[in-house]
Amino acid sequence: TSYLSAVGGPDYARRGYWPANLHLVGKEIIRFHAVYWPAFLMAAGLPLPKQIWAHGWLLMDSAKMSKSTGNVVRPRPIVSVMGMDALRYYLLRETTFGQDGNFSYDALVTRYNADLANGLGNLASRTLTMIEKYCDSQIPKPGDASVGAGVAAEAERVIAAANEGYNQYQFSVTLEAIWSLITRVDQLITTEKPWTLAGGQQARLEAVLHAAAEALRIATILAHPVIPAATEGIWKLLGQAVPLREQKIDALKWGQLKPGMRIAKPAGVFPRIDKADAIERMEKMEQESSKPAAPATPAATPAAAGAAPTAAAPAAPVKIGIEDFTKVEMLVGQIQTAERVAGADKLLKLTVDIGTEVRQIVAGIATAYEPEKLIGLKVVVVVNLAPRKLRGVESNGMILAASIGPENRPILAGFAEDVPAGTRLK
Repeated sequence: TSYLSAVGGPDYARRGYWPANLHLVGKEIIRFHAVYWPAFLMAAGLPLPKQIWAHGWLLMDSAKMSKSTGNVVRPRPIVSVMGMDALRYYLLRETTFGQDGNFSYDALVTRYNADLANGLGNLASRTLTMIEKYCDSQIPKPGDASVGAGVAAEAERVIAAANEGYNQYQFSVTLEAIWSLITRVDQLITTEKPWTLAGGQQARLEAVLHAAAEALRIATILAHPVIPAATEGIWKLLGQAVPLREQKIDALKWGQLKPGMRIAKPAGVFPRIDKADAIERMEKMEQESSKPAAPATPAATPAAAGAAPTAAAPAAPVKIGIEDFTKVEMLVGQIQTAERVAGADKLLKLTVDIGTEVRQIVAGIATAYEPEKLIGLKVVVVVNLAPRKLRGVESNGMILAASIGPENRPILAGFAEDVPAGTRLK
């Protein structure tokens, strides 16, 4: 049910977005739901689903996400930094339904800025701002129909394509069609230059802005199943009285926007996001969320009645047995190469000789060490950690370092004597 939930669930089926008499499953369990489950239903005399759809997997760097391989991407960091709508849009726009889709933070932020910030968000902002400035915050009259004829024709085509696309679960194709309408309106605004028409061609100015607002209304309704929060915001900015949830795309037509309705004060919907900063924040939150929870400390003994309060004693360190310590395999490693990770201020990509092989390790030491000064240095490497990716670069191990000062400056653990690479620590 993950894809059905991602685009609105049964509520959208009731409203005419797609058929309700279906069964939606993951591709790895299609045999059970296409053979065994219908047999159970037939034996019980219950109705069968008329459609069974199977969706694919989300991959990380072309590999199936798995906790055992350490390449799982948690949604909460993404939602905290970019919002739920951005994640939903990316997954449905980037992946063809029924097929596997590849996930990357870089592609996520790129798609957000290109389609949501520079596309729908920019169209809403510039259209509503010009209506506020040139039309006293009221939806203008359509005027000369020839002015927006090209946009109107594109809108009718997109409405038909979206109806068909949603019914066939072609989400990526549907979103591509909706955004073609946004592109067509941007072309109209660029060609007509409403800011120059304000100097004496008010009728043509209003015709252009009405066409832009009508296209924005249609795009908002069509995109609502995928980005519900943002489209609700745009709908309120457009000053529409009928709730967005009551709109049906099978009844949507060009020319239904009523002139004279007062818009709200324009506000940004999808602000641009700095890619490097957003990726760093999401990866940091991902690392924090993957850490095991700290064990609960015993509750403090209540003070005796009348006793003066005392400062809390520092928590005692957690004790582990020797069997736990021996699970950590540490070897001496010698750094062979070092270079900065693109777009990351704190990360260095290292190749480290651990005696039996050369490992690639990503270390957060770039603020304390220049790459060229690390070549040949002997370090302590934890070699039996599960691989994980940082900024899309795989790290196979961890280099030990102390952390000093208020800025937690890393200082690499080393040796007073020359120790061969591959020597075990114990």
